[in-house]
Amino acid sequence: MATGARQRRQSKRKDSVTKEVVEHQTETIEPPRPGFFERRRISSEKKKYEEGLEELLENYEKDKELVKGEVELEEEERDTDKFINNFIFYLTIVLIFANSIASYLSGSLSILSTLVDSSMDLSTSTIMGICLHQAQQVDPRYPRGKERLEMIGVILNSVIMGIANVVMIVQSLQAILNDTVDPHMTWHTMLILVTGCSIKFVIMVICYRRGNDSSKCLAMDLRNDILTGTVALICAYLGDAYWKYSDALGAISVCAYIAISWFRNTLEHIPFMVGVAAEKEHLSRILKIAIEHDERIQKIDHIMIYHIGAKALVELHIVMDEKLPLKVTHDISHPLEEKLNRLEFVQRSFVHCDYICDGDH
Repeated sequence: MATGARQRRQSKRKDSVTKEVVEHQTETIEPPRPGFFERRRISSEKKKYEEGLEELLENYEKDKELVKGEVELEEEERDTDKFINNFIFYLTIVLIFANSIASYLSGSLSILSTLVDSSMDLSTSTIMGICLHQAQQVDPRYPRGKERLEMIGVILNSVIMGIANVVMIVQSLQAILNDTVDPHMTWHTMLILVTGCSIKFVIMVICYRRGNDSSKCLAMDLRNDILTGTVALICAYLGDAYWKYSDALGAISVCAYIAISWFRNTLEHIPFMVGVAAEKEHLSRILKIAIEHDERIQKIDHIMIYHIGAKALVELHIVMDEKLPLKVTHDISHPLEEKLNRLEFVQRSFVHCDYICDGDH
């Protein structure tokens, strides 16, 4: 009896000790509470994920309408791009004369930088207009069209704008070294710059909302013009009222920022010409269309989406029953190609039929 009671007490003691050890271990391995900045980062990542998911679902709905032929985008997009480009072209000609007057009246290097930008705007609009016009022309020497000219125009504009601003930086440094900086601000100069910046701001917002490559290129150009005009106005005033070298330093800082942004834009577009893989969102949209296209498609064997310019090339291998006749497999795969070709980011799609999933690339 005594032995049994002693064993029961020892067993209870062991159970109690084991429970305490487990509780202690549980408390020890509990992860620490994230700090303030970590919580902010997690919240930001979560918000970014939710916004991306919402945008993807919206694109799914747009794709449904697009593949059914209920939406026509291509010609309307090009006509609008051409209209905006022409409007900016004529506006730039007017602003070149206006900035020439402002630069002459003020003698400011900062305002002279706005004249350089306006002159480069003329070349930008001309190059983009030529590229968009040529892209619409049918030429038997280019059986798949010349839409990649748009991307070439974007890269060419970036190089020209970058070099022009580097030259302006050199001239500003020479003016400082030679002590030839002498700005004079007048209300006529201020009125010219404020009016030009206001008009360009409205057009910039319109271009950013459109979202295609040519519109983004023009929007970035207008953004740089607005920044140049604003800083030029401030620095020219400071140079006239307080310290004359602030005018030249303002021109250098603005031109350096613009040159860096344009050279960066060039580096961002080069991978599209080389053949970089498309975004995951594009992959998801194409897979959804392929899966829902026809129930006789059993598997997706292989998919590859890569850029050949602003738009992408799609290679899709689907698996169907080997007993299906050729006519049926053709009538399934060809309409799928037509659906994919209607997507705004697709230049051309190729759908290959197979009867086994062999991972053939």
